[in-house]
Amino acid sequence: MDEVVVYNELVAVSAGAGLLGFAWFLARLIRGKRIDSEGWAAFFGVTGLLLLALGLHTTVTWPFGGDGFEYANVAFGQPAAGFGALLLFAAVYLWRHRALFAGEPDEANATALAALKPISVFVGALGLAMGVLAITFVRFQLGAAPAEEPISGRFGHLPILEALFLGGLWGVVAVGALLFAIAQLLNRPSLLPWAVRAWVVGGAVFLLFGAMNYYTHIGMYFNIAHGTMHLW
Repeated sequence: MDEVVVYNELVAVSAGAGLLGFAWFLARLIRGKRIDSEGWAAFFGVTGLLLLALGLHTTVTWPFGGDGFEYANVAFGQPAAGFGALLLFAAVYLWRHRALFAGEPDEANATALAALKPISVFVGALGLAMGVLAITFVRFQLGAAPAEEPISGRFGHLPILEALFLGGLWGVVAVGALLFAIAQLLNRPSLLPWAVRAWVVGGAVFLLFGAMNYYTHIGMYFNIAHGTMHLW
């Protein structure tokens, strides 16, 4: 149990912040708003680096514990690595094209959307993978918290509840990614606002979920170490 929650709190918080930030960035692009390329490059660089580093480490070393919890290395690590790499791409692009974004917003934003079209293939692939993971959570009722974990552990005897929550969360992010890919590859810009909405919902839930886990996971460690059973 001691290895189960090595750093998935930071992964969830970074993923939530990254999704919310990219949704905000994409909304500004499609509305023709001026983009502060240096500021956005810094934001995407920080969140992308954390997700890529932690996601790759999870993917290749499988730090999450045993007892049937090995699936978390796949469900958390691989999407984190993929989306982290995409955010780093956005950071590099925005930094390299600072002069472009200092000019006319309409031209800069149209150029940026066009530059995102090839990478949308990979966004769609990750969306497909997360959609399958969403089904997997529900089909096998994965993600139930141990009894020692405050709040979440109170519902551990009903594994379908957390499975539906995690499956729904992964599914919302998957819908956003697939809509983004379809909008870009099929020239359907009217779908982009729906991708933004999906990522706002997914990002907000990921962020709140990750923040809550700082409390619940530390509480779980405390309960295990001291033989207590704090439920809240």
